[in-house]
Amino acid sequence: ERVFTENLSENWTHQREVLLKKKFAEFGLKLEGTRLQPLVDELYRELESARITFRSPVYLADEWGCPEATPIIGIPFYLADEKLMRLEDEIMEGIEAESDEDILSYLRHEAGHTFNYAYKLYATEEWHKLFGPYSRPYRENYKPNPFSRNFVRHLPGWYAQKHPDEDFAETFAVWLDPSSNWREVYQDWGCYKKLEYVDRMAKT
Repeated sequence: ERVFTENLSENWTHQREVLLKKKFAEFGLKLEGTRLQPLVDELYRELESARITFRSPVYLADEWGCPEATPIIGIPFYLADEKLMRLEDEIMEGIEAESDEDILSYLRHEAGHTFNYAYKLYATEEWHKLFGPYSRPYRENYKPNPFSRNFVRHLPGWYAQKHPDEDFAETFAVWLDPSSNWREVYQDWGCYKKLEYVDRMAKT
Protein backbone atom coordinates (compact mmCIF):
# COMPACT_ATOMS: atom_id res chain seq x y z
CA GLU A 1 0.00 0.00 0.00
CA ARG A 2 1.37 3.41 -0.97
CA VAL A 3 2.17 5.76 1.88
CA PHE A 4 0.93 8.82 0.04
CA THR A 5 -2.60 9.24 -1.19
CA GLU A 6 -4.19 10.38 -4.40
CA ASN A 7 -6.21 13.09 -2.68
CA LEU A 8 -3.94 15.89 -3.83
CA SER A 9 -5.45 18.68 -5.88
CA GLU A 10 -6.84 17.69 -9.25
CA ASN A 11 -4.59 20.34 -10.78
CA TRP A 12 -1.52 18.15 -10.28
CA THR A 13 0.00 19.07 -13.65
CA HIS A 14 0.27 22.70 -12.58
CA GLN A 15 1.57 21.82 -9.11
CA ARG A 16 4.13 19.51 -10.67
CA GLU A 17 5.54 22.28 -12.85
CA VAL A 18 5.72 24.66 -9.89
CA LEU A 19 7.62 22.10 -7.80
CA LEU A 20 10.09 21.38 -10.60
CA LYS A 21 11.01 25.06 -10.84
CA LYS A 22 11.75 25.44 -7.14
CA LYS A 23 15.18 25.25 -5.55
CA PHE A 24 15.72 22.98 -2.57
CA ALA A 25 15.99 25.89 -0.11
CA GLU A 26 12.63 27.26 -1.25
CA PHE A 27 10.71 24.23 0.01
CA GLY A 28 11.39 25.11 3.64
CA LEU A 29 11.50 21.44 4.58
CA LYS A 30 12.34 20.10 8.02
CA LEU A 31 12.01 16.84 9.90
CA GLU A 32 9.85 18.22 12.70
CA GLY A 33 6.16 17.70 12.17
CA THR A 34 6.55 15.18 9.36
CA ARG A 35 6.13 11.40 9.28
CA LEU A 36 9.92 11.14 9.53
CA GLN A 37 10.31 12.54 13.04
CA PRO A 38 8.58 9.61 14.82
CA LEU A 39 10.78 7.20 12.86
CA VAL A 40 13.95 9.01 13.89
CA ASP A 41 12.64 9.00 17.47
CA GLU A 42 12.10 5.25 17.19
CA LEU A 43 15.68 4.80 15.99
CA TYR A 44 16.92 6.74 19.03
CA ARG A 45 14.75 4.59 21.32
CA GLU A 46 16.26 1.45 19.84
CA LEU A 47 19.77 2.83 20.35
CA GLU A 48 18.90 3.72 23.94
CA SER A 49 17.50 0.25 24.52
CA ALA A 50 20.77 -1.16 23.15
CA ARG A 51 22.63 1.11 25.62
CA ILE A 52 24.30 3.11 22.87
CA THR A 53 24.65 6.69 24.04
CA PHE A 54 25.76 8.19 20.72
CA ARG A 55 22.95 9.84 18.74
CA SER A 56 23.87 10.80 15.22
CA PRO A 57 22.29 14.00 13.90
CA VAL A 58 19.76 13.45 11.11
CA TYR A 59 19.18 15.92 8.29
CA LEU A 60 17.36 16.11 4.95
CA ALA A 61 19.62 15.39 2.00
CA ASP A 62 19.47 14.56 -1.70
CA GLU A 63 19.56 10.84 -0.97
CA TRP A 64 20.08 8.26 1.74
CA GLY A 65 23.59 8.43 3.03
CA CYS A 66 26.24 8.99 5.62
CA PRO A 67 29.23 11.03 4.41
CA GLU A 68 32.40 8.97 4.63
CA ALA A 69 33.89 9.00 8.12
CA THR A 70 31.26 11.55 9.25
CA PRO A 71 28.70 10.31 11.81
CA ILE A 72 25.55 12.00 10.49
CA ILE A 73 22.54 10.56 8.66
CA GLY A 74 20.99 12.00 5.53
CA ILE A 75 17.36 11.19 4.63
CA PRO A 76 16.00 11.99 1.14
CA PHE A 77 14.18 15.32 1.39
CA TYR A 78 11.20 14.18 -0.67
CA LEU A 79 10.19 11.75 2.09
CA ALA A 80 9.24 14.78 4.19
CA ASP A 81 6.52 15.98 1.82
CA GLU A 82 3.63 14.13 0.17
CA LYS A 83 3.73 16.09 -3.08
CA LEU A 84 7.48 15.66 -3.44
CA MET A 85 7.08 11.94 -2.86
CA ARG A 86 4.57 11.78 -5.67
CA LEU A 87 6.91 13.73 -7.93
CA GLU A 88 9.86 11.47 -7.06
CA ASP A 89 7.72 8.41 -7.72
CA GLU A 90 6.79 9.68 -11.18
CA ILE A 91 10.27 10.78 -12.21
CA MET A 92 12.23 7.83 -10.80
CA GLU A 93 9.46 5.27 -11.31
CA GLY A 94 9.51 4.27 -7.67
CA ILE A 95 10.63 5.44 -4.26
CA GLU A 96 13.53 3.98 -2.31
CA ALA A 97 12.32 3.15 1.20
CA GLU A 98 8.71 4.24 0.83
CA SER A 99 6.99 2.65 3.83
CA ASP A 100 7.65 3.46 7.48
CA GLU A 101 9.11 -0.01 7.95
CA ASP A 102 11.54 0.45 5.05
CA ILE A 103 12.57 3.90 6.23
CA LEU A 104 13.35 2.54 9.67
CA SER A 105 15.41 -0.26 8.10
CA TYR A 106 17.46 2.33 6.23
CA LEU A 107 17.86 4.41 9.39
CA ARG A 108 19.25 1.39 11.24
CA HIS A 109 21.70 0.81 8.39
CA GLU A 110 22.89 4.42 8.37
CA ALA A 111 23.16 4.32 12.17
CA GLY A 112 25.60 1.46 11.66
CA HIS A 113 27.80 3.73 9.56
CA THR A 114 27.68 6.48 12.16
CA PHE A 115 28.56 4.06 14.97
CA ASN A 116 31.50 2.79 12.93
CA TYR A 117 32.72 6.31 12.15
CA ALA A 118 32.13 7.81 15.58
CA TYR A 119 34.31 5.20 17.28
CA LYS A 120 36.66 4.63 14.31
CA LEU A 121 36.16 0.88 14.46
CA TYR A 122 37.08 0.65 10.76
CA ALA A 123 40.65 1.62 11.67
CA THR A 124 41.23 -1.39 13.94
CA GLU A 125 42.85 -4.67 13.01
CA GLU A 126 39.98 -6.76 14.37
CA TRP A 127 37.48 -4.91 12.18
CA HIS A 128 39.63 -5.54 9.12
CA LYS A 129 39.88 -9.25 9.89
CA LEU A 130 36.13 -9.60 10.24
CA PHE A 131 34.81 -7.31 7.52
CA GLY A 132 37.73 -6.77 5.19
CA PRO A 133 39.92 -3.77 4.34
CA TYR A 134 38.12 -0.45 4.66
CA SER A 135 40.32 0.89 1.86
CA ARG A 136 38.87 -1.57 -0.65
CA PRO A 137 37.60 0.29 -3.73
CA TYR A 138 33.91 1.10 -3.51
CA ARG A 139 32.09 -0.29 -6.54
CA GLU A 140 28.55 0.65 -7.47
CA ASN A 141 28.25 -2.48 -9.57
CA TYR A 142 28.97 -5.67 -7.66
CA LYS A 143 28.07 -9.32 -8.08
CA PRO A 144 26.70 -10.72 -4.81
CA ASN A 145 26.42 -14.37 -3.98
CA PRO A 146 22.76 -14.74 -2.90
CA PHE A 147 23.52 -18.04 -1.16
CA SER A 148 26.42 -16.82 0.95
CA ARG A 149 26.00 -17.15 4.71
CA ASN A 150 28.99 -14.99 5.45
CA PHE A 151 26.82 -11.88 5.32
CA VAL A 152 23.57 -10.84 7.00
CA ARG A 153 20.52 -10.05 4.90
CA HIS A 154 18.90 -6.71 5.56
CA LEU A 155 18.55 -4.21 2.71
CA PRO A 156 17.63 -5.53 -0.76
CA GLY A 157 20.29 -6.74 -3.16
CA TRP A 158 22.49 -8.53 -0.60
CA TYR A 159 23.86 -5.09 0.18
CA ALA A 160 26.27 -6.34 2.84
CA GLN A 161 28.39 -7.83 0.07
CA LYS A 162 29.01 -4.50 -1.62
CA HIS A 163 31.88 -3.28 0.59
CA PRO A 164 33.28 -3.95 4.08
CA ASP A 165 31.80 -0.66 5.29
CA GLU A 166 28.35 -1.74 4.07
CA ASP A 167 28.88 -5.17 5.58
CA PHE A 168 29.36 -3.60 8.99
CA ALA A 169 26.39 -1.25 8.58
CA GLU A 170 24.13 -4.12 7.57
CA THR A 171 25.39 -6.27 10.44
CA PHE A 172 24.74 -3.43 12.87
CA ALA A 173 21.23 -2.92 11.47
CA VAL A 174 20.31 -6.57 11.98
CA TRP A 175 21.80 -6.51 15.46
CA LEU A 176 19.86 -3.34 16.37
CA ASP A 177 16.49 -4.45 14.97
CA PRO A 178 14.41 -5.63 17.97
CA SER A 179 12.57 -8.13 15.77
CA SER A 180 15.59 -9.69 14.04
CA ASN A 181 16.13 -12.50 16.57
CA TRP A 182 19.69 -12.58 15.25
CA ARG A 183 21.11 -15.03 17.79
CA GLU A 184 18.74 -17.75 16.61
CA VAL A 185 18.45 -16.83 12.93
CA TYR A 186 22.19 -16.52 12.27
CA GLN A 187 23.68 -18.90 14.83
CA ASP A 188 24.91 -21.35 12.18
CA TRP A 189 26.02 -18.70 9.69
CA GLY A 190 29.54 -17.50 9.06
CA CYS A 191 28.45 -13.92 9.76
CA TYR A 192 27.51 -14.79 13.34
CA LYS A 193 30.94 -13.75 14.58
CA LYS A 194 30.38 -10.33 13.03
CA LEU A 195 27.13 -9.94 14.94
CA GLU A 196 28.88 -10.96 18.14
CA TYR A 197 31.54 -8.35 17.42
CA VAL A 198 28.93 -5.61 17.08
CA ASP A 199 27.25 -6.81 20.27
CA ARG A 200 30.56 -6.67 22.12
CA MET A 201 31.54 -3.23 20.75
CA ALA A 202 28.16 -1.77 21.66
CA LYS A 203 28.57 -2.96 25.24
CA THR A 204 32.17 -1.80 25.60
